[in-house]
Formats: sequence, structure tokens, C-alpha cells
Amino acid sequence: MADLIGRPLRRREDHRLLTGRGRYVADIPLEGALHVAVVRSPHAHARIVSIDTGRARKHAGVAGVFTLAELPELRGALPPPAVAAAAVKPYRQSALADGVVRFAGEAVAVAVAADAYHASDAAAAVDVEYEVLPAATDPERALEPGAPLVHAEWRDNVAATVTLGHGDVTAALARARLVVTRRLRCGRLTALPLEARAVAARWDPATAGLHVWSSTQMPYGVRQRIAEALGLTLDAVRVTAPDVGGGFGTKGPVYPEDLIVATLARRLGRAVRWSDTRQDSFVSTAHAGDQLHTATLALAADGTILALTDDFLIDAGAYLPRGAVVAGVTAPHLLGLYRVPAFQCRGRVVVTHKVPCAPYRGAGRTQSTFVAERMMDIAARELGLDPVELRRRNLIPAADMPYDRGLAYRDGMPMVYDSGDYPALLETALKRAGFDAFRERQRIARQQGRRLGLGVAAYAEATGIGPHEGATVRVDGDGRVSVIAGAPAQGQGHETMLAQVCADRLGVPLESVGVSSGDTARFPSSAGTFASRVAVLLGNAVAQAAEAVRDKARLVAARALECDPGDVTVADGRARVKGAPDRALGLATLAALAERPDVVRALGEPGLAATRYQSPESVTWAAGVHVATVEVDPETGAVSVLGYHAVHDAGHEINPRIVEGQTQGGAVQGIGAALGEEIVYDAHGQVLTGSLMEYALPRADGVPPIDVAGCDSPSPLNPLGAKGTGEGSAVPGPAAIANAVADALDGVEILATPLRASALARL
Repeated sequence: MADLIGRPLRRREDHRLLTGRGRYVADIPLEGALHVAVVRSPHAHARIVSIDTGRARKHAGVAGVFTLAELPELRGALPPPAVAAAAVKPYRQSALADGVVRFAGEAVAVAVAADAYHASDAAAAVDVEYEVLPAATDPERALEPGAPLVHAEWRDNVAATVTLGHGDVTAALARARLVVTRRLRCGRLTALPLEARAVAARWDPATAGLHVWSSTQMPYGVRQRIAEALGLTLDAVRVTAPDVGGGFGTKGPVYPEDLIVATLARRLGRAVRWSDTRQDSFVSTAHAGDQLHTATLALAADGTILALTDDFLIDAGAYLPRGAVVAGVTAPHLLGLYRVPAFQCRGRVVVTHKVPCAPYRGAGRTQSTFVAERMMDIAARELGLDPVELRRRNLIPAADMPYDRGLAYRDGMPMVYDSGDYPALLETALKRAGFDAFRERQRIARQQGRRLGLGVAAYAEATGIGPHEGATVRVDGDGRVSVIAGAPAQGQGHETMLAQVCADRLGVPLESVGVSSGDTARFPSSAGTFASRVAVLLGNAVAQAAEAVRDKARLVAARALECDPGDVTVADGRARVKGAPDRALGLATLAALAERPDVVRALGEPGLAATRYQSPESVTWAAGVHVATVEVDPETGAVSVLGYHAVHDAGHEINPRIVEGQTQGGAVQGIGAALGEEIVYDAHGQVLTGSLMEYALPRADGVPPIDVAGCDSPSPLNPLGAKGTGEGSAVPGPAAIANAVADALDGVEILATPLRASALARL
């Protein structure tokens, strides 16, 4: 089958996953494995006075109860990672609390037993005495003199600061016809993948090696931290991410449990496993999205944007397991798809006594888009313009591509939008949403006492960030083809997408290609799966490796068929001589020939295999426009999403069916962030929304059909022309829905998410 790239093929992994044949961490057979239960702090900030494990050790089936004193390898084992964006003040987090707990849910001790039930009983019997300390729970108050310090060695609670700017903001503000300033807040979120986090480990005394299975997006990062903590070489630690039931960014950090389970497996000489519970995940898995912005937008009389400024705080919680990366993403994405001649931004990352935060699908883009797009609607109404018209006047035109922002992105490279037609994205989205007829529809509904509204939100998304990703393509002895990569999948459709690329470039049937990934023993290097990067980096690496294998196959076939390599074509898994279709050899035969000494001398290595890496100079820029239509009950404030239309630029789409699914899933997460999802704390640092009874995930009956269309422009920055699409669709939902609700309520100002019905009813 030729020309596989661009075809909307069915996802090949779905049948296995939907019929219960997936293999998750909990499915790994480890005979006689011990189970771990974690003792967690009930306090947000406290000094540990004493830990008494005597009662717990007497419980039936208990193999041990451990504190940091018994597991010194865990002390200081989790420093903040060095990631591009901003330097974070130094600290050393211990995988078990080292004398002080800094959030309710922090691990204090662990119990190990023959099964999860006995381990849980033993953990409940651990007696911990605490001296409760004042807690910093509000990021603004955490900046005040005398506020409780999260890290006593710091002089304040600011972990990092990001600044970004260009142009003369002061002059722009002076000549503006309209200057709008607002404070906007985005609520705290968490991801709740179907598979909660899990870790298992087995120590092999014969090889002095450790095999760890982790439900992670970054197995190579987990390997690095485990090796450092245990004083092992990297090749002595193997980390495998099997099937992973969703990640959304929150399975990106290295967690204390990864190190705890690995340490116990070596210490006890037994297989050890741990699985999070849904209830504990609210206080053990990273949160995200908690931001407060003070933004100013300046416009000329005709609506032309003159300047944008923003000063924002990110409530990072107690630790920074992914550094200050979210601040480095938030700041540049405030610019969206618009021409902004003057821009100034400062973002401060503030630590508090809450669960640590990490990137979650969108990673700061959702919040920056909410700020920018709400400010556009507010300014449009003050100027007496339709919000759509204001966008039309400020979108970057296609003729200006590539568009240099005059800034450096967080990777240190110039921030240049590589391709796109943003006005076309807007007009396509409006047409699909029936914008031209909507005002009449809205007027008629208003006469009937119904409040309808339409909201638009545009977004830009930097995708495909480095440093690199690589893949091996290999023809096996039976003629089948193996693609081996490091970056794991969590449901995105990598297996299908990478097989498509390989089959297309190598010239083999799709069904002959197998894909494996996420195992540090099978591929040497990978940064992981995050930041909408796998299609761009790994897709291109597979393409290049497949092309290299195809060229090798042509050379081997030319020697065997006594012709020039230029006269050999590879298609349908066979090498043929042009003009002589009967002169052909299958890949299995060629793979065997490639092992012969004379062929090895000619090729420089045995076999039909190649490894290639894609290391981009900088990111590609995806984009999109979403349009939401809503109805608001004026008495109760309840919001019903009537329609949702998403138009995106994902570059050259490798598999449009996968892109559509990613877009629909992201849109649902955006609806959830807009209307219900929020982690709420009380003044003492206790989570009030710690179960699915209080944390309001979107339900099927609250999600309309999501219309998806591509308006794509291939990226000139990589051979496939691909741009990432995994995160962008989750970005504009809160802004589009908030704009639609404001439209339904005659322009009432909505300055926070999620939108609470009780609050809307009071407006």
C-alpha cells in the first residue's frame, strides 16, 4: 500500500486495549511480589516529632515498615530537574519526608506486606506524632513578609521568575485609545487517567541489575533518578513503561514512589509493587494550572493591538518536579495568533504548602489563552466591536509567514511561527459553527426567554521541542519489520502512526510492521512523551531510519540481482528491478543476504537495520480556533454546551483519524476545565475536592458532538511537514466557553475558571 502518510487509518492498538489484552503495570506477573502502602501526612506543614512503627510491624504478613532513617538512599533524591525556561532555587526533596512535611499527602513512611490489604492495614497502624506549623496556602499571601516559608533555607517563597518582552510598552500605552486591565484566575486542576500511577520492581542478584516497570511518560528520567539514588550505573537499571492508561503530563515527573519501590526491591531481594488508589491520587499525583494574572491590553481606536502586558503568579505547590517549565510556556503563549508590537511579561513561580504541580495537557497554554482571549472579548465590547471583528483586525496574515516574534522561546531559539494561515482558521471555524446565522438565532431565543451565546478562542502551540528522539528500524529474519523507540505511548496512537510512517518510507505492507517503545533496555536514549513532540521528532526519526533501511535493501538486492542500485525499487515488501518485475527478492531473503561476510563488508555492518535521530533547532508552531455555543439558564446559572467546533493547523497530518480523536479528547478536557474541574483547598491546606464526588469531571451527557476540521499548512522545519497536536486541542476550551457565556449574559465579565453555576446565577 503506497502513500500511507495522510490516510485516516484505524488505530491498530485499539482492539487489544478494548478487549482487555493490554499489559499495564498491575498486569506484570511477579510471583511472590510484596506490596507497598504509603503513610501520608494529614497536615500541610508540620515537623515530624516521632514515628513509631512497632504496632505496624506486628501485623500479619508484614515484611517491613520503613522510614527515611531505614532507607537513607532516599534522602535528597529528588532535586528539581534542570529544564530550559528559568533557574529554580535549589532544594533536595527526599522520597520520604526528612523531618518536615510540606503538603498534606506527602509520603512519611511505607509498609510492605504480602498483599495490598495487609500492607494498608500496617500503614494505618504507623503512629506519627506531628508538631503542626503554619501553612502558606495562598500564593499572593505567600509573597508577603513573614509568610510561612515552604523551604526554610530560602528567604522567600519565589522559586523562579520568568521575564519576556519586546517593543516600547510605555509609548504604546501612552498613545492607546483604550487600555483594559483585569485580574484573571485559572483554577487548580489534576489529571485523572483511567490507570492511576503504579510501579513494580525486581532485583536480580545474579546480574546486580534492577528492572522497574512504571506507568510513566519518561522512563529514561526515572532510570536516571533511580541510578543516582542507588549508586548504580545506568545500564544496571532497566525501566519499562508498558501500556500506560493515560498520562496527560502528570505521569511525566519522577515520583517518590518510583524510588521507594526500586529501593525496597533491592533492599529486600524481592519483587515489590505499588499501585495508587483513586482517592490517594488527589494528594499524591501532581496538580496543575493554578495561576493568577494581572493583564493589560492597549488598543488603537480602530482596534489594532498596540501592547500587551501581564504579571502572573503560578502556585506551584511544595516542590517543582518539572522545574519552572510551565512559567516558560505560559509567557510566550500569551501572544497567541495576533500581531502585538509591544509586550512585557513577568511570571513568578510561588511555592505553597500544597501538592506539587507539573505540566498538565496544555502546560500553561490553557491559562495564557484564557487570559488573552478574555481580554480580547472585553476590549472588543468596550470599543463597540464584535469580538470576531477585533480578531480579524489583529490576526497575523498568511503573507507574513514565517513570522518572527522578536523574542526567544524557552529553548533559547528565536520565536518564529514557521507556517500557517490564521485568518483561514478563524473563517473556517466560524462557517462550521454557523456564525452568520447565529445572531438571528440568538435574538429569537432571547424573545423566548433563553440565553444563547457564542464564543471564539484562538491559540498557538509550540510543538516538537528537543532535544531529540530516535528510532531503530530493523528487518527481521522472517521479513517482518520492527520499529523500536524510546518514547512511550499513553493512548495517543503512536503504534499506528509510527507504523504508517515506516511502511510508507520503507515500502512494506502496514501489517508487517511492529512497534515497541518505552523500554530503556531496547533503545539507548529518549527524552520522553510530552509537549506534543512525538509525531514531529519520533515520526521523522522513523522516516529517516526506514529510508536508510530501504537504501540498504536496494544495495543488497543490486548485488544479488546483478544490477545497479538505482534500478532497484522497494514496494510491498519486495525489491524489484525496474522494467523486469520477475526479478525480485523479498525482504526476508535480503535480510539473510545482509548477514553474509561480503555484504557486511560492503554495507559496513550486518543486517538490514538503521538508527536515526531527529534533533530540531527549535519548535514548530501549531495553531487553531475553537468556537463554542452555549445556553445559560438565567435562574440557576447552569451552562449547557450546545455546539463545539474545532479547526486546527497540525501541519501535514500523518493520520487524520488520530488527529481528530486527539482533538475531540482535548476539547472534552477543555470543557471540564471550563465548567467543573477544580482542586479546592481550605485555609489549612486540606484538599476539599478529594474524590470524584467533589471533583467534577465532564460527563457524556454534558458534552456535545465535537466537530473537527483541519486547515493545515505543512511545517518547513522537518521532512514530514508535521506539527504536534496532542495538547493544543485542550487549550482554548475554557476561553471559548467563557466568551460564549459572557455573550449569552450581555457581556458580563467572567474572570475566572471554572465557571460556577451558583456564581453565574448571581450576575
